[in-house]
Amino acid sequence: MKSLLVKNIILDNKTTSIYCEKGKIASIGVERPADTVLDGRGFPVHPPFINSHTHAAMTLFRGNGDDLPLMEWLQTRIWPYEQTIKPEEVYWGTKLAIVEMIHSGITYFVDMYWDFHQVARAVEEMGIRACLSAVFIDFDQPEFARQQRETNERLFSEMGRYSDHVTFAIAPHAIYTVSEESLLWAGEFTRRHNLYLHTHLSETQKEVQDCRDAHGCTPVEYLHRLNLLSDRLVAAHTVILTERDIELLGSHRVLCVHNPVSNMKLAVGGVYPYRKLKESGAIPALATDGAGSNNNLDILEDMKIAALLQKHHQQDPTALPAPEVMQMATTNPAHFFKYPCDTIHLGGPADFILLNTHRPEMIPMHNLVSHLVYSANSSVVDSVVCDGKVLMEHGVIEGEEEILMKAAEAAKQMFGRVDFP
Repeated sequence: MKSLLVKNIILDNKTTSIYCEKGKIASIGVERPADTVLDGRGFPVHPPFINSHTHAAMTLFRGNGDDLPLMEWLQTRIWPYEQTIKPEEVYWGTKLAIVEMIHSGITYFVDMYWDFHQVARAVEEMGIRACLSAVFIDFDQPEFARQQRETNERLFSEMGRYSDHVTFAIAPHAIYTVSEESLLWAGEFTRRHNLYLHTHLSETQKEVQDCRDAHGCTPVEYLHRLNLLSDRLVAAHTVILTERDIELLGSHRVLCVHNPVSNMKLAVGGVYPYRKLKESGAIPALATDGAGSNNNLDILEDMKIAALLQKHHQQDPTALPAPEVMQMATTNPAHFFKYPCDTIHLGGPADFILLNTHRPEMIPMHNLVSHLVYSANSSVVDSVVCDGKVLMEHGVIEGEEEILMKAAEAAKQMFGRVDFP
């Protein structure tokens, strides 16, 4: 693996350099000959961001079906098109998402979508990291459920073809799209192989009421009944929660992923109970969701909106301070996914970003974290390094123009095959 020297950067308020070798930070403050040299231009180096829940290839759906309720959006604008989506379209949609995430300083994302191998192919080619899953939906149909289980078992057996940039997970979409039998299978399979389990949970009032009608309990209590709550569970949304739900999520150390823009846009009927989840022992994390419902993948934008939403809802300007929302996009998920990228340290992964603090919105530099949360957007991310490789150098990503063109073509082909309902 090639070596990298990043010089003239600011770390701990000092001008220094970072030398990377074999994907690790081999030295700090010592300039050594390297295969690649990146001029830091006097910019601060910062840990990269983690996008803890998304559907990457749904960049192809961006702007399709805006201003619709969640279930209507799924049933009329998403599912009909996904029935015809082709593997190459998933591939280019994912590459488009990765370009956007790299521009936003993200080096790790947690994905749930069809055509696992096409998503993994895009991840490997772009040099980013991801926890990937083939979305599992059976609509309570036994034969479809059997096929889904066999597909996931086969995909897991094929993981040897990928580097450690790709982590495998099982992703039952939600309790309203997956049968109880399949949920039990997912729990058993992930326990046996020590895998993450990724699902949507307690996103809307309707989901909760339907679960009460069908099972006599909340969605969280239902997963607890099925023994699916654990410190390997990635629970996206967790908006509509009772005190008992919060207690259960905390006691099992579940990663509870907040998607503020998606939740507000789809008007899910509640606000993520950040403070209660944190105090319960649950792990708060942040995500963009897919571009079909966000509509972008700018994690910095979601940081600001997450903080403002909590302050407004609680009528308390201290409800979610900037350092804590930053932890939701760095430290918290980094520890959960065993990806020690939340600090820049000797021997740690050579994964970090450079921030352009010379931009107008970053001046005067009173507090970097506050500026990143309240002032910045993805335009302040100057360069991105992952596993000792420069993924973006001063705003330039290799092959970006081709990816934009191919993704636009893929979306056009996909929507040309299906008439709007």
